[in-house]
Amino acid sequence: MISLFRNIRQKLLSQNRITRYLAYAVGEIILVVIGILIALQVNNWNESRKLKKQKAVLLENLQQDFEENLNRLDIIIGFLNDREDYARQILSLLDSLPDKVDSIPTVFALERAGFVHYFNPTQPTYDEMKSSGTLSLISNKELKRVLSSYQTFLEYNFRIEDKNSDVIQSYAERILRYMDPEFGTVNISDNESKAYAGLHFDLSGMSSDSEIHYLLNNIIHKSLLEAGYKDRIFRGRLKYILELIEEEKKITSNE
Repeated sequence: MISLFRNIRQKLLSQNRITRYLAYAVGEIILVVIGILIALQVNNWNESRKLKKQKAVLLENLQQDFEENLNRLDIIIGFLNDREDYARQILSLLDSLPDKVDSIPTVFALERAGFVHYFNPTQPTYDEMKSSGTLSLISNKELKRVLSSYQTFLEYNFRIEDKNSDVIQSYAERILRYMDPEFGTVNISDNESKAYAGLHFDLSGMSSDSEIHYLLNNIIHKSLLEAGYKDRIFRGRLKYILELIEEEKKITSNE
């Protein structure tokens, strides 16, 4: 093609047709410029497709991360409700002091009322987007804002959990005074509760211990407050983030 253009220019010059040569030269320059512009446009289009594909993958992964976090939070809320219920069961036993007590559910409740539950979020996609600068791919300003403030919710949630752990730890240490020495060596799951059969505990001694009553009531109170925060505020924030991610996915698919 270059050889063809060169031959045409040489022919025009040899025929002393300067005006036509200049017109041809200008036309050739215009064709080259148009070719460059088309190449740039194609390159920009390809780059835009790559970014759109990258954004779609990141949004999908981000959605999966927050769906997993919502699932983990629901599990923790369930644990907190159980902890409150176990504490109430123990208080009821301490107040009534029945003649016969089934050791398995009682020891089970005594132990589970003293469990600390921490919410451990997964956020690899968000961390990756922050470190790589790809958060700029998100066009929804509200989604950017709530993702940025999400860390504040996590920190406040952790402070609640950490503060509540002191009371729960005090309770766990307190009841050991009235438990079988082998109690601390038993490691069970919900499906192996028979491991608690035969373990001895001094329910009467616990009943006379005002500190245990105080700690159990405190556990009930703190479990209610923590579950309330997680359910009504933290859970709502996670659901709102998921709604915004879904909106951003729809916008991206229509671009």
